[in-house]
Amino acid sequence: MAFGFRLLASYFSLRGQRKVTKSAAPAHPCARGISPSLYVNATQNNSPLRGSLRYSKIMVAAHRFEGGHNKGSEIFDMEKDKELLNITRFDYEKEGKAGQHGWWVRLQKNGKKFQNFFNDSKFGGKEEGLKAAKIFRDAVKLHLDDLPDINVTHKKARSNSGIVGVSRTEGLYKSKGRRYYRKAWIANWVNEAGKPTGTSFSIDKYGEEEAFRKALEARNNGVIHQREKEPLVFKPPEDVNQKIWRYLDFTKFVSLLETESLYFSNIDSLNDPFEGSFSKINEVFRPLIHKSEELTPEMITEKVKELRKTVYVNCWHMNDYESAAMWELYSKSNEAVCIQSSYESYQAEMAGRADVGVIQYINYDVEYIPEHDPYLAFLYKRKSFEHEHEIRGLLRRECGFGLGLEIPVDVAALVHRVYVSPSAPKWFFKLVEKMVKRYGYSFEVCQSSLSEEPFF
Repeated sequence: MAFGFRLLASYFSLRGQRKVTKSAAPAHPCARGISPSLYVNATQNNSPLRGSLRYSKIMVAAHRFEGGHNKGSEIFDMEKDKELLNITRFDYEKEGKAGQHGWWVRLQKNGKKFQNFFNDSKFGGKEEGLKAAKIFRDAVKLHLDDLPDINVTHKKARSNSGIVGVSRTEGLYKSKGRRYYRKAWIANWVNEAGKPTGTSFSIDKYGEEEAFRKALEARNNGVIHQREKEPLVFKPPEDVNQKIWRYLDFTKFVSLLETESLYFSNIDSLNDPFEGSFSKINEVFRPLIHKSEELTPEMITEKVKELRKTVYVNCWHMNDYESAAMWELYSKSNEAVCIQSSYESYQAEMAGRADVGVIQYINYDVEYIPEHDPYLAFLYKRKSFEHEHEIRGLLRRECGFGLGLEIPVDVAALVHRVYVSPSAPKWFFKLVEKMVKRYGYSFEVCQSSLSEEPFF
């Protein structure tokens, strides 16, 4: 019994124009008088053109043949519904036999193929199967993005110039009932909405080399703009001036003043087995994503566990005000302080030395953690810790530094104020003030507002 997929392709026409004929003249830029240096610069490793993915407006229909019925087949316009990109609905039935219903996910890069079928019956229905298919598709995309590109500048598809996204067209066109001959260099890219877009530059108007240069520049700007829209892994807070707080006992505060450095604790020393761990969804999809690779799921697990020994963390609390709960959790006695700074100041001190990002709190039962770089797992925590509103600095050292290491900072620039524990005696407040002055700092020392007497 044979069955297959019929691909119905629909392509964009340039600015509403329909091409009638096309010349067979060579389109390589250098063959058209473009300077070799301009072409070579466009294909260097640091060019935004490298690593570009090919996109097309395509409608995919699943059909059955030779005795099958087309009942339940569905058609999706990938341009209109980018959520279904790389996902195809598959419904197959034959009288007297059990059918197959589900979602087919297929992706590839550098000849490496990833595919999996999500059967409705195994995932609790059509909608649940689609949810699983999307999670798998997105996980594989992250994995593919981490793979190096092979010969991407020599791809012929969607380009006749040797440069992805830049091509030359020449031929007879028809627009609004008028026919005319046109030569142009065209730039194509994908916008932030995930839709193919582009522009063209007339060779008659600009000349061969200038039209090519403008198309190349438009393509570069389009790719760069799209990459700027991609979600950041190390996400900043919505307001870069967001206040951040670090609660610590008096000895650690003195150590900060004395060493002029922030202490980063080794992840493995925190006694939290969930730090750097992945979710239950990862446990399900990991064998599917890595089934064609040399790395087994067990090997990945061991690598992540080893990584805990080389990752160091420095944690802060985000809030507009000091937190009574944080005082309770992180001050071991009433002889404690809290240093108040801002995300902007902390990021400036960590620039080039540590990555800074807001912790994302997720449901480990149903949400996927990006796995293309295990280092990123240290930016996720369980929902039960959401009250911490944590922002953290992270760094890696291939050779372990034991329980922790110190990162030099400009204390005067980092610390905005120092708050003294609400339960601290008056003599302790004065001691903190003296220590700040002794080390030559002028930032304000405040008694916690939580120590104020209630009014009845």
